[in-house]
Formats: sequence, C-alpha cells, structure tokens
Amino acid sequence: MTQIENYKKILEDIFKQKIKFSNNNIENNCIGALKSKDDYSVFRNNFIERLKRINAYFSDSEDTITEVINTAKQLGQTKGYKWAGAYSELVALDYWIQFQDLSNITFPDRGNVDDFVESIAKQIGQQEIDLDISLDLSTKKIYTDVKCLIPTHTELTDQILNRVKSKTRRQDYLIGIDDIYDVDFLRTKGDFVSELQSGNLINELEKCVNQGNKYYSHTLKSGNKASFRISYSQPGKNTVLTTTRAMDPYKLAIDYRYKILDYYNKLLINEPSLITFVINPWFNQELNTSLGDFFGTFLRSLARRVFMELTKDDTDMEIIFPDLIGHNLKISDVAKKITGIIFIKDNSIMKMGEDINDVYIYLNPNATNKVLKSSDFNILNWSPPIKQPFIDDFQNDNY
Repeated sequence: MTQIENYKKILEDIFKQKIKFSNNNIENNCIGALKSKDDYSVFRNNFIERLKRINAYFSDSEDTITEVINTAKQLGQTKGYKWAGAYSELVALDYWIQFQDLSNITFPDRGNVDDFVESIAKQIGQQEIDLDISLDLSTKKIYTDVKCLIPTHTELTDQILNRVKSKTRRQDYLIGIDDIYDVDFLRTKGDFVSELQSGNLINELEKCVNQGNKYYSHTLKSGNKASFRISYSQPGKNTVLTTTRAMDPYKLAIDYRYKILDYYNKLLINEPSLITFVINPWFNQELNTSLGDFFGTFLRSLARRVFMELTKDDTDMEIIFPDLIGHNLKISDVAKKITGIIFIKDNSIMKMGEDINDVYIYLNPNATNKVLKSSDFNILNWSPPIKQPFIDDFQNDNY
C-alpha cells in the first residue's frame, strides 16, 4: 500500500465518502508518518482524532465539510513540506472548535471584496478576499488567516538543493547549508531567489558533488557568503551530515520581522485581523529547541518588532513588494492592521491530550483597526479542559 493509498483510506474512514487523488505517487513526511503506524503512532492517532473532531463539529454543514476534505486532500498532493500550509489550517481549526463557548466559527471566510468587510485586498485592487477562519468571541468577531512558519532561508535553500539533486550524476550524498547565523528575511529572500533564477549556485554545487568535494563557499548577490557541506556514503556505514546553526532569539526576531508583512493582503481595515502561524518541527526545525526559554523569548520579541518597530516604519511597501508600486502603502500602514499574531506550536508528533498544542497570542497595542486586550479572550476560560493560551497584550510594555 502506497502512502497515498493509506491516506486515502484514512480520509474515507473518517468522512464516509469516496476520496480521489490525481497523483497516487506523492510522498512526504506527513502522509509517510501516517503510513508508519509503529514509529509515529502518536502522530497518527492525533491526526485522525483531529479530523474526527472537525468532521463531527461541522456535520450539519455539507459545504464546510467539503472545504475540510479539499484542505485535507492537499496534504496528499504536494511533495517536500508544501503540505504544511493545508496541515496548519486543520491544526488551527481543530484548536478553536474545542472551545465550546465560541460561536459562528467559519472555515473558510471568503468573498468578493465589495461584499466583505473593508480590506487591504480591496484597497490594492484585488477582487476576492480569502481568510481561513473567523469566529465570535463573546462580544467581538475576529478574522485570521493561517500560515505555516517555514523559515524563508530553509524553503529557498531546499529548492536549490533539490535542483542540485535532480542534476547530479550521483545520489549517494547528503548536502546542506552550513554555519548560518544571519538569515535576514529581505536579504536572504533576495539572495536565494536570485540564485534560483540564475542557476549559478546550483551549477557550482553540481560540479562539487560530481567531483566529490566536501565543502563549497559561494558569494551571494548581497556580497554575503553561503557555505555548504557535502557528505558521501561509505560502504557499510550510514551517511551522516553535520552542519552548524548559531541562533539568538532576539537576532532571529530581527531576521523574521519583515516576513510577517508577506500576508498584507489578508488584513482588514476596521475589524480585528490576526495572523496565525503554526509551528511544527517537520517544517521549522530551528524552533524545535529546548534551550532555556528560547522559544517564548523569540515569539514575544518578534511580536514586539512588528507592533512597536514596524508600526513606526514609513518605508513604502513597494520597496519590498514591487506589485504594490503606485498603491502608496507604507510598512506602518500594514503593521497597524495586524491586530494580533497567534502562534500555535503543534506538539502532535510526540504529545497527546491537552499538551497537543501550546498557543501564544500577542495583541498589537498600536493597531488602528481594533485594539484587543487579554480580557477580550476571557470566553476561552469558560471551556475547560482545553489548554488555555498564553496571551500578552503589551498594554504596559508599549514603547
């Protein structure tokens, strides 16, 4: 039974209907783990229970179940970790439906911009807006789009290394980027997109592999260096590759801060508009650390960068996003429409029950659509035994 055949059976058992896939040969970490019942039994059980909860919650809405199934199918239609986006949507949806006192949970919430609440999408001339989830807190409705927090440098270098793999005359090796410290979002994106377009780095790495070289250093467009290590298999031994990655939570927050702006067209003008990021060690290994309070320090530092620094940045968005030329949209305009950032740390690979998620909600005291406070989420306290999120509204830390 292939990974897809196994996944197809899981979905059909849950949703009690026939599921069709256009490509039955796709393999990835997620559906591979679902097929490996012994090694990933905790993850498999958590995944199935999540979908069962969602199916039961929306059992009276055929349209929503269709959306859920189509989202679940995306996990089996993409290679690498491109499954992470759809998976993150299901993780976030499952989290919110477990709070019994929340109402009007909609998945997804989309429509023509003229019929929807006012949005940046409408302001820049788009015709449709597509948000993943909306729901009612006791007195306020919130909207959120859900993303997987994949590091840009990882996503782009993986694309480069995959192209190297497809071009080399040998496959008996492991290759990875080494000695990473500075992964500034804008610079890294510019550097590696340039390399994907030119193919220079790909060609040089191909030469290194074909010649059996173990190390290569490349000068990028910005002038920074990118170093790569290559390890080759030896008879009777497993192939092991060791690379280094130096991290500081405050430096990482600086590096990530502009990444949040990628989702500018998901933000609303007057209504509470939040961005949700799901974090899982399969698509964000650098945040899978047990070093002190690294994780919490990074999340709060990143939120502060967005809420306190970017809300004062009057740089034109078109400098970062050429598609916005002529729209007179500033970084501060966008940052002020981020009512909050929700981080869901998905622990489902190893943990169960109320420990399946750790959730952190950071609220923007400088938002101009709606400022939310911790007290606006008091309704969540009425729904035990779901694990309560950590909420910080920066009301006494806004400077």
